Amino acid sequence: MFGCPYSTSLGIARLPGSDPRLGKRRGTCAGSHPPVVAAHVLPFGSPAESARFLGRPDDVERQSRINKDFTQPHAKKGLRLRFNKGKLTQIAYLVGRDADSPPCLEPSQPMAPDGSRLTPEIDRARIVALFGEPDPGGSDETCLQVFHGRGVISDFYLDERGRLKEWVLYPDD
Repeated sequence: MFGCPYSTSLGIARLPGSDPRLGKRRGTCAGSHPPVVAAHVLPFGSPAESARFLGRPDDVERQSRINKDFTQPHAKKGLRLRFNKGKLTQIAYLVGRDADSPPCLEPSQPMAPDGSRLTPEIDRARIVALFGEPDPGGSDETCLQVFHGRGVISDFYLDERGRLKEWVLYPDD
């Protein structure tokens, strides 16, 4: 089972707003959700209804209504959740901004294995030091793919400066 902060067991995500240790910064964007006090977890394979504690998503980007495949961006929480067949299959922590970022993006700062925060200043060398060597077949200048074992893969997307922009976690099916 996977968790964020990374130090929990693999398969579960502790989401920003649900864990004060994540250091979630609150913005002044209209419609910002109040902080969630309880420690919520959302394991891969959870039904979409399980994510309701996050509040209303910014949008629901449907890939297939029939198959219940969709993405829920939560810019004010620095998250994007992906569901296939109505079950959670991907969690993206939006760590940095770029030209395509929504104006109300509140970047998240998930916890690394050593307890430090992942911020937009983290570079390729630091990601490798924290998470291990990336897979050469799934990595390039803009993405580092790391197989964690225990059924979880991470893709670390870098911006044009080589700094962390997004951390995507998904099960290794």
